[in-house]
Amino acid sequence: MGSKSLKTMKRTLMILLFFGFAIQGMAQSSDDRAQVLQKCIDLQQLQLYYPRDARGAIKQLKIMQHGISFPENINISKNGVRPAFLSKKEVSETGMNAYFLFHEFTISETVASVAFIYHYSEVDQLVVTLELEKTGSNWSVKKSNASIDHETK
Repeated sequence: MGSKSLKTMKRTLMILLFFGFAIQGMAQSSDDRAQVLQKCIDLQQLQLYYPRDARGAIKQLKIMQHGISFPENINISKNGVRPAFLSKKEVSETGMNAYFLFHEFTISETVASVAFIYHYSEVDQLVVTLELEKTGSNWSVKKSNASIDHETK
C-alpha cells in the first residue's frame, strides 16, 4: 500500500468513527429528552389538572409545538396514551384550553432544566420549573416549583 492510500484509509476511518460517535450521542440525547419530558408530564403537582373523561380517566394530553418542539415519535405516554403534538395555529383554532407550552428544555450530560406552562382552563395555568439530575441512565427531579397563575383577558 502506498502512503497516499494509507492516508485515505485513515481519513475514511476517522470520518466513520466521528459519525458513529455522533449517532450514539444523538441516540442518548433522544432518550434523555424522552425521559425528561416523561418526568414533566408525570409530575405529581399536575395530575389533578389533567382533563378527564366521564369515567375519570385522563384524556390524551396535548403539547403545543411552539418555541420548544419535540419529535412526534418521541417515546412518552400518559396512562398508555401518547400525547398529541399540535401547532400554535391548531391550538388557537380549536379553542383548546388544556395543553403544555415549553419555554426552556435544556439537557446536559447529567443535569436538565425545564420551564413550561400547563394551561388547564381558559384563564388558569400552572407555571412550572424543574431541575433534574441524571444518575446512571435514569433522570430524577431534584427541584420543582409549580404555581397557579390566573390570566386576565
